Amino acid sequence: MSLRISDAVIWQETEDRVSLFHTETGDFNTLNETGSRIWQLVVSDGEREPIALKLSREFAGNNPAVSRRILTDVQEFIDMMLETGLIEEHPA
Repeated sequence: MSLRISDAVIWQETEDRVSLFHTETGDFNTLNETGSRIWQLVVSDGEREPIALKLSREFAGNNPAVSRRILTDVQEFIDMMLETGLIEEHPA
């Protein structure tokens, strides 16, 4: 499955943050540094597993417990973004 930003979302990067506006719901969000990094990886990679693995390498180093936590948190974040319609998942 491939991830992509919803056509209903207008977004902008500012320094280390990403600001999002959902044109259909009127919701406005500013992602924290980690959420912004995940957003950027959705844009560039578009696949759940590579996104989670990149973040794990960036933030966990060689710590398996931290790596597992990151993998879980990334999946939960992506699921939340799917539920709110900010990103979409399509067959590859």
